[in-house]
Amino acid sequence: MEGTFRREEVRGRRLMIYLPRSYGTEGRKYPVVYLQDEGSVMRQTTNYLEHLSITGELPELIFVGIATPDRNHEYTPWPRAAATPGSPDFGGGGSGYLKELVEVIKPYIDRHYATLPGRADTGLIGYSLGGLISMYAYYLYPDIFGRIGLLSASFWYEGMLEYMRTRVATPCGPQLYMYVGELEGLYKTNVQKQMVPSTRKAHRLLKEQGLSEQVLRFDTDRQGTHDSVFFSRQLPAALKWLFGAGHDAG
Repeated sequence: MEGTFRREEVRGRRLMIYLPRSYGTEGRKYPVVYLQDEGSVMRQTTNYLEHLSITGELPELIFVGIATPDRNHEYTPWPRAAATPGSPDFGGGGSGYLKELVEVIKPYIDRHYATLPGRADTGLIGYSLGGLISMYAYYLYPDIFGRIGLLSASFWYEGMLEYMRTRVATPCGPQLYMYVGELEGLYKTNVQKQMVPSTRKAHRLLKEQGLSEQVLRFDTDRQGTHDSVFFSRQLPAALKWLFGAGHDAG
């Protein structure tokens, strides 16, 4: 039996929900991973993720992909001008989006599905701006999300590194998985050219604040560009480190 996908709509918000192969087995409950961008990176790797579950390298997980009508607004923590002339400005609606996730979407999922609702069994993963807002959630809701994945997160976003310096990370906080491709931003001429340097600064800052290798992992890819093919390829590694054997969130 294969896992199944369901579409739901909660107060106007579209969700794409993946239920694992054994879902429906009496008494079983599952960790949940919430994914930005309607779970697009997960849908490209479903067969491999199921293989990892069958072989015991990854527990069976429920995935909840959350759609967004406006990434530039919902995935940014505060307003900023567009990175590229002629593009829409960043709206800074991230706090409202995360509040909806925590107060509306997650309670709905926990009521209607066989979930393990605690912090240690709740993950949040995003790429690009979706990674940025996932990092913001690390600070706003550390008691909700115990495992957070940042795939090529937009740490170049103006004010993010400064914000991180004023919000001290704690060793007992959520586990963090970080990834960036070393070719990301290489040919950009705007602030996005800082993609790799800003990610390295963010990682260094977290280490300086006391996060050990037990709660913080940083991977890179020498050939990695800012493309969904690399985000999807890195997702299994993120999930294995965050949810695999021996990695317990407090």
